[in-house]
Amino acid sequence: MKTIDKNNHAEQNQEEKELESLQEFLTFEVDKEIFGIDILYIHEILKPVPITRIPNVEGFILGVINLRGEIIPIMDLKELFGLGFCDILPSTRIIVVVTGEKRAGLLVDSVKQVVKIRKDKVSQADEDLSVNYSELIESVSQFEESLILNLNLSKVMDYAAEEA
Repeated sequence: MKTIDKNNHAEQNQEEKELESLQEFLTFEVDKEIFGIDILYIHEILKPVPITRIPNVEGFILGVINLRGEIIPIMDLKELFGLGFCDILPSTRIIVVVTGEKRAGLLVDSVKQVVKIRKDKVSQADEDLSVNYSELIESVSQFEESLILNLNLSKVMDYAAEEA
């Protein structure tokens, strides 16, 4: 009887270790590239809603929305990366993210899925990754046959705070 309990306990410990070695990312598409955001920063995902424009801000700040009484800036990630503006299509989504007290919406071409990636498959981004992406990409993950560019959310949020 005790050996069964020990085996059960060992299996639970192994499962806990495996879970600790995983990191979850919400994946989404911007201009046919796959990006990720740590799931801990995701507040919600919205279908596009009317956005109130703000004069004299950078082009990647589309404006603000009222989300249940809170005013949230909306950024077009495609424009932030210097790839043009995101077209509003049936697949287009706004990902509402939160870091500390800051909240913002990220307009993306489409939301893909939540993926679990082993932490050893996540590597810090190279400084020379690209002129457009370099400071905005924190790490790169490998999932199945794809590479996922994981956003440096604090840098992205800094852009929103500076402009909105």
